[in-house]
Amino acid sequence: MVAVSDEAVEDGIADVLGVEPWMVVQTRNWSRPGDADFLGGVRAALERRCGGELLDESADEIVDVVLLCWRAEDGDADDLVDALMDAMGNLADFGRIWLITPDTGHDGQIDPDELAESVPTAGLVSILDVSLGDGRQAIKLMFPPWRQTRPLRVSAIRDELRRRGVGPSESGGSRSP
Repeated sequence: MVAVSDEAVEDGIADVLGVEPWMVVQTRNWSRPGDADFLGGVRAALERRCGGELLDESADEIVDVVLLCWRAEDGDADDLVDALMDAMGNLADFGRIWLITPDTGHDGQIDPDELAESVPTAGLVSILDVSLGDGRQAIKLMFPPWRQTRPLRVSAIRDELRRRGVGPSESGGSRSP
């Protein structure tokens, strides 16, 4: 029998998640005392694959992959929608979110009904579920195939117009250029 190193297992997770050397990867909701060993191993594998550090949730850069950790105690379906919407903020048009959750039957498991409600409400579709081992799964979420770009964020457009001094003012009237 051949022993498989922890590093080989971690690199296998990088393969499963489809992370390539040129990709920019962001983590969200990543600091968890009970998950430190597992998530630390995943982080190490992804950093080896990417050739650099992963971005945290405060980063403003466009990213190819977002890894969002979520457990039942993190909130209800509405909270998960909010977290998914936040994760989409810097996501490239054809990027993906991997929602990392406890597997069925493990502490912190997400109610399947909450997941089924949250994903489409956030404007995403579930593409693939994979086991990461150690009682965790990853669910690949993407924009639906019929949407080639992410949705326009009306508030961002409005804010940019205000910054430029055109468009509706705070009081509702229009300003001219």
